[in-house]
Amino acid sequence: MARSSASAQRAHAVVRAMAHTRTGLLRQVRATGAAPDASFAADFAHMVAAIEAAFRKEEILMETIGFPGVHEQRRDNALLLNALHHAAPRVEAGELAVGREVVAALPCLLSLHRFCGLRVLATAHGAALALRRGGVRDHS
Repeated sequence: MARSSASAQRAHAVVRAMAHTRTGLLRQVRATGAAPDASFAADFAHMVAAIEAAFRKEEILMETIGFPGVHEQRRDNALLLNALHHAAPRVEAGELAVGREVVAALPCLLSLHRFCGLRVLATAHGAALALRRGGVRDHS
């Protein structure tokens, strides 16, 4: 039982770390959105780098606890980063409106992305608890 308790504590710590990371990202996204045109392109590039680093950190944390959905999370991370990497050169070239549209959409995308990852983590944690309790009973 001590081992399952330690696993649950690690999973809970990972969830807290992910939530903390996403809160920081959302702060940075809001700050980037409020940046004046003169610094927007540089702020956008810093924001993209911060998102890349945060996703890497999350993936490492998920691997540490043996998170079963890490491959799906990586795929979702790659899709979001791909979109950011397509927008980045346009922003750098002066198409600030493109960057501002991306920044306006990011809070919802990051929140949805985080929710999906946390849902999978919670589902996996629930399944592990059910297995430890002797399996899931069929109530039909």
